[in-house]
Amino acid sequence: MSEYRTTAAAPVLVAAFLGRIFGVDPVTGRVLWEHKQDGAGNSATALLITPAAIYTATFSSVACLRYPTGELLWQSETAHGHGRATLLLEGDRLFVAKGGEIQCFSLTGQCLWHNRFKGKGIGAVAMGVPDNNAQSDDTN
Repeated sequence: MSEYRTTAAAPVLVAAFLGRIFGVDPVTGRVLWEHKQDGAGNSATALLITPAAIYTATFSSVACLRYPTGELLWQSETAHGHGRATLLLEGDRLFVAKGGEIQCFSLTGQCLWHNRFKGKGIGAVAMGVPDNNAQSDDTN
């Protein structure tokens, strides 16, 4: 009788800063891939990772990379805002919030709507629905 064994590979560690996203081997620390996001400048980079995708947002763009390879699937412009973006994935919608504004994107990168909350102020945004929420991070 033969025994079938598999060795589970360690998941790819994803790190991001200054608009650069890295796939890192968590065992060795070796960089496996790198993606430079357009329009990032020196802004903070937000990450949201699922088993199939990496969503990332910077000062002026949101992108989706394939997990674990880092292949760019799409990238879209966002409203310019202050501080690190807050990301929330709910069903087939990706919500991107920053500077007192929220944008809703399809999972193919199309902006579906944008609410500026005109006259309500500028600040970090927390978002959520039952059992799924994302706290704001006002780090620049």
